Amino acid sequence: MKFSYASLLISFLLIIFFSDCRNQSERAPGKNISKQEPDGPNLDWFREAKFGMFIHWGPYSCLAGEYNGRQVPVSQNAEWIMKNLTIPVNEYHEVARKMNPLKFDADELVRLAKETGMKYIVITAKHHDGFAMYDSKVSDYNIVKWGSFGRDPLKELSEACARHGIKFCFYYSHREDWDHPGGYGNNWDYDNDWGSDLYNKAAFNKYLEEKAKPQLRELLTNYGPVGLVWFDRGMYTPEQGMEFVRLVHDLQPATLINGRVGHYDQELPGDYQSMADNGMPPGGLGEYWETPMTLNRTWGFSKFDTLWKSPETVITRLVEIVSRGGNFLLNIGPTGDGEIPEATKRIFSEVGPWVSRNAESIYGTTANPFGELPWGYCTVKGNRLYLHVRDWPSDGKIKLQGLKNQANSAYLLKDQSERLSFTCNEEQIVIQVPSVAPDKPLSVVVLELNGAPVVAPREVFQDENGSLMLDYLTVKTTGKAVTRFNRKGGFHISKWNGPDDIAEWMIKINKPGIFKVNITYAANKEWDGEKYEIAAGNQVIRQSVVHTGDWYDYQEFPAGYLEFTEAGVIRLTIRPADQSTTNLMYLKSIRLDPVKETKRYGWSSSNTESLLSD
Repeated sequence: MKFSYASLLISFLLIIFFSDCRNQSERAPGKNISKQEPDGPNLDWFREAKFGMFIHWGPYSCLAGEYNGRQVPVSQNAEWIMKNLTIPVNEYHEVARKMNPLKFDADELVRLAKETGMKYIVITAKHHDGFAMYDSKVSDYNIVKWGSFGRDPLKELSEACARHGIKFCFYYSHREDWDHPGGYGNNWDYDNDWGSDLYNKAAFNKYLEEKAKPQLRELLTNYGPVGLVWFDRGMYTPEQGMEFVRLVHDLQPATLINGRVGHYDQELPGDYQSMADNGMPPGGLGEYWETPMTLNRTWGFSKFDTLWKSPETVITRLVEIVSRGGNFLLNIGPTGDGEIPEATKRIFSEVGPWVSRNAESIYGTTANPFGELPWGYCTVKGNRLYLHVRDWPSDGKIKLQGLKNQANSAYLLKDQSERLSFTCNEEQIVIQVPSVAPDKPLSVVVLELNGAPVVAPREVFQDENGSLMLDYLTVKTTGKAVTRFNRKGGFHISKWNGPDDIAEWMIKINKPGIFKVNITYAANKEWDGEKYEIAAGNQVIRQSVVHTGDWYDYQEFPAGYLEFTEAGVIRLTIRPADQSTTNLMYLKSIRLDPVKETKRYGWSSSNTESLLSD
């Protein structure tokens, strides 16, 4: 066999190519979900998008909140009607058989989303009732084969999304399935003991292997590129959740996964976190997140639910979420015949124009760096601050405190030709605005700076008792340490395992003295004994982590004492003392309680040495 230089060169390049492909596969998001950072490459489109449409649609939409004269209260979810009214499987089958949504129009749905400013659509491919809203080869219990409709709505929607430049995504209920004997949730037709962690493992595994996983493979194989998979209701174990993570990323490595793929009460995997339904963090998070919210009270269509949110509420919630660094996934519920409710169209027709004329202040922006603002919200893009003014000032002055760099110009986003005057000093910038708000419900003022915004650290002040509470709302994190959310754990700080992973606060001491330091955290068994340091000025408290029990079982521990002899602003930090392969803790808060003030402030400082050495 003869070789030429050309063939050797080609062979060498092929080796490099396949080696790089293998390395990229190993680096692909989802291969190590715990290391997926909020600025990962697959999140770029999600970070830009900000606004999405959620669609809950299935046989429950045909019932519209009522079955055999029994009504699901508006306070409950209409898509849960099978479970809430314990409808037998065979009776619900007949409801599904009659579903014939001849008014379904994929192009109309996608146009509505696009005109409202939404960049992605998430539709229920299979909800908890077990009925597939697409042409499944795994089970004939689907909208194409079960009734007379004979069309695949997901195929039509995915194609319409591709035509209009909208990301196609789907929801899949992977644990909950009231139709399958092994799926979670149906205890009125099937003899199952469904506790939080008690279940028939053999029956459940049979359901996973013969229905849930094969259907997920179908959806990721037959509907083109999928932006994200929206899982719901969690899993029994993290390992089960990770099976679905790997399945998604093996088939479509770029597809995002929400945090509900895993056990709700344990560490959530996924590429981003889903807040509780209609929930929103009071402050920003270190990971990327999304708020799902429904347009009225229920998610699936209910003829009884007329409690529609106003366009003003939708716009304000969008801006509020984006200003905190998240995405807004707004749900609609089409009727059983596929029609979009008129109220939905009316609300969206007012939301869309506002989003369009203020698009620059929404898409591709980052979170407000100032904390809560008394007049509204703020987003950031490059050297621009977008001030979304909710409460237009009666004195014509918008005040912004904490900005450290120079402002070059200010103007209204709606009318950029007219420049606004402003004054600056070390304390604040004051922008002079017209007497009447130019837009409703929020008017956007743009402040152009001489560079990316530099903002003074937020300070934590002593309360009326002299105590200081340090938590995720006022923390600054560096390294791998981030602020996070979990259904059971709430808001906390975690993902740190080395001295470079730091949580810090700037505390304002008005009443110096000696403070007892209490720390509240949760720690899994394998983290027991990990060492951490709390430092303030030249003082350092060294302690070891104590196992607190099951996931997110928070306990408060005395850590030691700190003495501040003078008033002023002090940097307080906590970090792992050593490099480790494990997490340090789930930190809830650090509280400083005054024990005694120094003598100059009228309290005795005797026995300080013994107190500090306790």
